[in-house]
Amino acid sequence: MAYKRMSRNDAYMNVANVEDDEDVIDLLEVARVILKHIKLIILLCVVFGAVGFFGTKFLIAPKYTASTSIYLTPQVSDSGALDYNSQIANSKLVTNVVNLMTQNNVMSEVAKNVGMENAKSVKDCIEVTNESNTEIITITATTTDPKLSKDIANGTVDTFIKTMQKNLNVRNIEIVDKAKLSYVPSGPNAKKNGVLAAAVGFVLGAGYAVLRFLFDNRLRTKEEAEKYLGIPVFCEIPEL
Repeated sequence: MAYKRMSRNDAYMNVANVEDDEDVIDLLEVARVILKHIKLIILLCVVFGAVGFFGTKFLIAPKYTASTSIYLTPQVSDSGALDYNSQIANSKLVTNVVNLMTQNNVMSEVAKNVGMENAKSVKDCIEVTNESNTEIITITATTTDPKLSKDIANGTVDTFIKTMQKNLNVRNIEIVDKAKLSYVPSGPNAKKNGVLAAAVGFVLGAGYAVLRFLFDNRLRTKEEAEKYLGIPVFCEIPEL
């Protein structure tokens, strides 16, 4: 037997003893709605995940990273002990070195040596960081060319040391480790992007299912009518 479909609003208007006409979202029912659309959700996860993975793999150019480090060496006394005052001075100098490393005079010289357009194009490729509680500074260059990344990292350090020696007579900067050529991409991560894209697909699919449930105000069965109205159904009118 088929039942005539009626809206919840119509049902509420025809019942005088209804005390509360506010819809209450049942989490269990929402879960059932999501499970009802599970095929669509899985399909969206697969499609979005594949687009994220293969799009990253074939449409985005890989990045290559090269790093080098310098160390501000403290002075050593004749007895072989480290000079405390020079250690304090180096600790204060670290912040200045991090800032001076990316100044236009250094970046312009590096750009000229590696064949890049200008200082800004070099500055956009490098990152200068200081390890906590140390006088070690790391220079990292990331580009789409592994050789260029290596040249920028090493060129920045070499140019900076020469500039500091010439202009400020600072001679206690030592290179800890030079940047090496690596053909292993540092990014982007195709697997990570695929997982994130699949998560987006899941959210969209589940969101569609929930919104469809929330905006569907029809009562299809006797059980739904009793549930939402809170009163028993005494008769059913078949759809002729």
